[in-house]
Amino acid sequence: MDMIDDLPLAPAVPLWTDLYLRFDDEQAAHDALVAAGIEQQTQAFLAEDGTVLSPAGYAALNSSVDHVGVIYKPTGNTITTDMGEQPEMAAIEGWHVNVRLAADHLVPALDAYKVAPAVPVRVWA
Repeated sequence: MDMIDDLPLAPAVPLWTDLYLRFDDEQAAHDALVAAGIEQQTQAFLAEDGTVLSPAGYAALNSSVDHVGVIYKPTGNTITTDMGEQPEMAAIEGWHVNVRLAADHLVPALDAYKVAPAVPVRVWA
């Protein structure tokens, strides 16, 4: 046996922390993310002729942000549509946002918005 095979492996260290967040609405999400330093509001970027190259909005800072928005889940009922029988869907309360940060980056300002879905609707690939 090679000496390398006998060396203990160091435990895996996570590189990322994923946050699943729920806010009252989209504006509340933007306000909280900006206040926490996760997003910043940006101005439109225009070409010399006035063409919009990048619209005004929000940009992530040192993180990845996925505005999932409203999530729908089946109610257990079936409805008939032009496409046949379909599961009836109902909105889950709130505006949902996923945030991926460096593992050592803590954002206590977002703790009040954290949720722990058993099976997230969207995850990072």
